[in-house]
Amino acid sequence: MLWPLVMLLVLGTVQLGVWWHARLTLGAAAATAADLLSVEGTSPTSAEAAAQRVAAAGGVESVTVSASRGPRQVDVVVRGTAPLVIDLGLSRLEVSAAAPREVAR
Repeated sequence: MLWPLVMLLVLGTVQLGVWWHARLTLGAAAATAADLLSVEGTSPTSAEAAAQRVAAAGGVESVTVSASRGPRQVDVVVRGTAPLVIDLGLSRLEVSAAAPREVAR
């Protein structure tokens, strides 16, 4: 009777760790893209590709990146799916990052 409860607790802890790792990875991917995009002369395509590489290295699946450069700041939104064994609707993640644009003088 106790064994299934222990196994459920262990699986839940592992799942939480995988979810948290995916969230941190997407945060790093968004920050990387925002940092690159804030530098004048960098294209949104290259910033999106960098975010894709960071997210893929962290094991996040189905990654999409949206990067835009405004007059004063850049915005990046990264979406992905955490590779959970049991998905209770929490595997889809979205993280955003913003950075000020570099000013050329």
